[in-house]
Amino acid sequence: MKPDRVGRRLGIGVRVASGMLRDRAAQTAETVRQDAPAYAARGKNAVEGAKRGAKRFGESIWGPFVHAGSVLWLEITGLFFGLFSLFFAQGVYRLRADWRSGPGHQHFLMYAVVAIVFMYFAVSSFYRANRKQRQRKAQLPDGN
Repeated sequence: MKPDRVGRRLGIGVRVASGMLRDRAAQTAETVRQDAPAYAARGKNAVEGAKRGAKRFGESIWGPFVHAGSVLWLEITGLFFGLFSLFFAQGVYRLRADWRSGPGHQHFLMYAVVAIVFMYFAVSSFYRANRKQRQRKAQLPDGN
């Protein structure tokens, strides 16, 4: 074969191959343009599903810690309110002789009111902690 004929045949082959490649690229681009909304919707659904899954995973891992922490916080708060109530109840006991009249009558009444208020806070805090614990047990599938 002569060198000039090889070049021509090779050139024709390259031109034919490049034409086929351009046609394939155009077909692929057209297919992608037509399928783009379906791909976008599928991607959007995948992202939303991943968000939901991450949220549920976070709730399942972090949720029990948050619940236990909130119940513990209510119980500790109730304990401190109970201690303050006992402190003011001591003042009421110390001034018990002045409950009707006397120099410490106003102090007696003030201590009594504050002791009752703090006792209410303590009892209501423990009640809320107990109610929250019972609600959580009722939400669990096995009830334990």
